[in-house]
Amino acid sequence: MNFNPKKRTVVGILAMILSVFPSSLKADTFPSVWSLEESIERAFRESTTLKSSQLAVEGAEFKQKQALAGFFPKLSTQYRYTYLNTTPTMTIPPLANGIIPETKLVAGTNNNYYFNVTIEQPLFTGMALTRTYELAKLGLDVSKIKLEEDRLALAYKVKEAYWGILRSEKMKSVAEQSVVQIADHVRVAQDFYNVGVIPLNDLLKAEVQLADAKQNLVRAENSLALAKSNFNTVLRIPLEGDTEVRDILQYHPFPRTLSECQGEAAQKRPEIREIETQIQMARKNVQLAESEYYPQFALQTQYKKEGDNPAVSGSPFVDSDSWAIMAVMRWNFWEWGKTRYLVQERKRGEEQVKESLVQIKDMIRLEVKEAFLYLRDSEKNIQVAEKTIQQAEENFRINQVRYREQVTTSLEVLDAQTLLAQAKNNYYQALYVYNLAHSRLVRAMGYW
Repeated sequence: MNFNPKKRTVVGILAMILSVFPSSLKADTFPSVWSLEESIERAFRESTTLKSSQLAVEGAEFKQKQALAGFFPKLSTQYRYTYLNTTPTMTIPPLANGIIPETKLVAGTNNNYYFNVTIEQPLFTGMALTRTYELAKLGLDVSKIKLEEDRLALAYKVKEAYWGILRSEKMKSVAEQSVVQIADHVRVAQDFYNVGVIPLNDLLKAEVQLADAKQNLVRAENSLALAKSNFNTVLRIPLEGDTEVRDILQYHPFPRTLSECQGEAAQKRPEIREIETQIQMARKNVQLAESEYYPQFALQTQYKKEGDNPAVSGSPFVDSDSWAIMAVMRWNFWEWGKTRYLVQERKRGEEQVKESLVQIKDMIRLEVKEAFLYLRDSEKNIQVAEKTIQQAEENFRINQVRYREQVTTSLEVLDAQTLLAQAKNNYYQALYVYNLAHSRLVRAMGYW
């Protein structure tokens, strides 16, 4: 085969680029079977919500640095030009009983240029700088707590989607078994009909039941596909990917008591720590408002230049440059009660946040109790469903044998099969509800 040398060169360059930058061109690779831990890790890494929360943390860090900068000297400069429509003059009144007449002297210029550089160091601000920095630090703490809250919420969302796939897979498995069992019964009924043992009506009932079972299987398959799409959306992976997850839909006893769960939630839930931090912030805001009662002191060092030209190089009336050191006090000591009203407003805000702490604690206790009771209720349903499956399987087996011996009707077999499928679905539903309730309780306790 003839190969153009120019093409060889292009291919060689592309091969070199691929070898140097393989990671930039490599598509995401996913596990063939997702574990719950891998799913949560992926969601944490790719979630836009968490990325937004992380940006909020970084913004709070910059705000803290901004507040810290207030403690250090500030450097400023100014350049000013002023034009006077009349030349400044100085009048000397008559002297020696009019012997020396009134005299007017030029005292300035029409064009005036001014330049200065000022360094100001705050000395005392009524603790305003300190309170502002403390507020920024507490704000950073709140943003970190909110990031933790978002992690908890996302982990529960992943678990919910994960359990949803497992439940749908179990329901699909039950639907497939039902199709196989009813199809086997149809074959037996067809043989009996062919030899004239049963009427056509019995065969038709079995075939109708088989068609219904196939429709249930289609619905189960669609439900599974939807559950996988939901899971993929949470993990931000291709929506139509045929995701597989590890089967951990099992019953694991939960040994803790309600009081233990509520105690851990009171210690662990980030919402409580968030409100407690907001109470501290509210108190700092009160103190920041109270700083307006005090005067503020600063030390200034200023270098200035004046002149009648843009170079600010002096004039016959002013020196070219000079410098000064000044101690400055600023004090707004009368503003018609503005500061007092501001302090009272922020004190009310502090009390309001304290009340919200009581509310959030009550809400968390109730949330833990609801999740705990829901868990215990689903636990009992699992035990009942397990026994029901055993009874339904035995009932179906007996009816199959009796039908083959023609001591029972086709309807009895179909009813037994329906009861068996329902018992299995109830069992898997109970398992799903239990695991979801467990995840909900763990979330309510402040874990993921």
